[in-house]
Amino acid sequence: MKKTGGEFLALWIKRIAVYLAGLYCMAVGVVFSARSALGVSPVGSLANVLYQIGLASHAPDWVTLGNCTTAVYCLYILAELVLLGKNFKPAMLLQLAASLLFGQLVNLASIMLSFLPQPGTYAAQLGYLLCSVPTVAVGVMLYLSPNILPTPGEGMSLAVSDRTGAPLSSAKTIFDCSLVVISTAVSLIYFRRLVGVREGTVICALLVGPVMRQLQKLCQTGLLRFVERENKVDRALRAAAEAGYLTDASGRPKIIVAIGREFGAGGCEIGKKLAEKLKITFYDRQIDEMAAEAGGLSMAEVEELESRMERALVRDFKNAAYSMTNGALSPEERLFVAQTDVIRKIAAGDESCVIMGRCADYTLYDDPNCFRVFIHARPDARVRRTMAKYGLDSREAQRQMENTDHARAEHYKRFTGREYGKQEYYHLGLDSGMLGTDESVEVIISMLRRWCAVRGTHPLSTL
Repeated sequence: MKKTGGEFLALWIKRIAVYLAGLYCMAVGVVFSARSALGVSPVGSLANVLYQIGLASHAPDWVTLGNCTTAVYCLYILAELVLLGKNFKPAMLLQLAASLLFGQLVNLASIMLSFLPQPGTYAAQLGYLLCSVPTVAVGVMLYLSPNILPTPGEGMSLAVSDRTGAPLSSAKTIFDCSLVVISTAVSLIYFRRLVGVREGTVICALLVGPVMRQLQKLCQTGLLRFVERENKVDRALRAAAEAGYLTDASGRPKIIVAIGREFGAGGCEIGKKLAEKLKITFYDRQIDEMAAEAGGLSMAEVEELESRMERALVRDFKNAAYSMTNGALSPEERLFVAQTDVIRKIAAGDESCVIMGRCADYTLYDDPNCFRVFIHARPDARVRRTMAKYGLDSREAQRQMENTDHARAEHYKRFTGREYGKQEYYHLGLDSGMLGTDESVEVIISMLRRWCAVRGTHPLSTL
C-alpha cells in the first residue's frame, strides 16, 4: 500500500533518527577507545595518531579528534577515486556528508564525555577500551539498518575488493593492516614510540565485528522492521525475482516435492527412490553446481562453505567484514541467494521433481505445486544408519549427527527465521526409522495422490 505524505515523512524521520543514533554510538565508542590511550580501531587509527600529534605540538583548538577523523575520511574518498577510476560513481561523493557528520558527532561525544577521568592504571585503560567495543558494534548495527549513507571506511573496503578481486573479508584485512602500518610509521617518526595505535587497535579489529554479529542475531529483525527495510539477502532475492525468475503459481498439474530431513534419517535415499518411482527429476548436488556458477563460486568453495556451517563463531569472525557493510554479501549469503534463484527457476519450469534440502520448503512455501515433507527418526536409529553408511563407531556417528543437525538448524534459522523441522511448515512428517526406506516412499506417494485429488489435479493418476 502506497504511503501518504505524512506516513512517508514519519518513516524517514525514523530512519534518519536511527542512522544518527548509530553514528553517535560509533562516535562515543571512538572517544572511549581514544581515552584509553591503547589505540582505536584500524579505520580510525591514523586520525587518532594525527590528533595525538596535534596535542603534543600544541596545535590550534580546531585540531580535534573529530576534525582529524573527517580529514582522514576525505583521504579515504580520494583513495577510492584513485582505486576505482571510471568505476567511481558520483553518488559515492555523498560519503563526504557522512564524513563531516561523523566528525562533528565525534567532537560532540568528546565534549559530552569530557567529565570522564583519564585512566590511571592499565586496568582502567582496558576498561575504557572494552566499553568502546560493544558501543561501536551497536553503532554500526544501527547506522547500517536504514541503509542511508555509507562511511568512507566501508567504501574503502569495497573499493579494495573491487580493484583487487579479493573477497571483502580479505580486502578489509588488507585495508586495516595498511592503516595500522601507516599509523605506526607516523607515530614512530614523530614520537619515537607507539602513540595512538597500540594493542587496543588489534583488540578492536578482532572484537567489534563478531560482537556486532551477535547483536544482529538478537536485534536486526526488529530493527529492520522498525525502519521498514529489507536485509541485504532479501534485497538480493527480490532483485532475482524481479529479473523474471518467479515461482510458478498457476496450479498446473505438476508436483515439486521439497524434502527436509534430519541427518541419518535416510532422506536422500528416500528422495532418490521417490523420484525414480514417480519418473521425475531428483535435484540434490545439481543445485549446488548450478548455484556455484550463478554465484561466482567454485564447487570447492561451495563444499567448504557447507562443511564448515556448524562452526558459527568461526563463520561470524571470518565474515565480520560483510556484517559491517550494506554493499556486499558474504560467501554463505551469495550461495543461499544463488541456490534460491536456481530453485525458483526449477519451480518456474514445467517439470515435476524432487528437491533435497537447501531451504526449498521455505523458498516454495507459497507455490501450490510444492508438497513439503520432513523426514525424521529416533536418534538411535539415525546413529545406526550413520554407522553403517560411513563405517563409523557409535561415538563418532553420534557426534557427526549432532553437529550436522545443529548446522542445518542454524543455517535454516539464519536464512528463513524459522525453526527447522517444525511440523506446521510441512504437509507430511514421517518416521523413517519406523517405516524404513521403501515404506516411507509408499507413504509419500499415497499422500501425494490424496493431495493432488484435493487440489483438483492428478499428475499421479498413471501410477
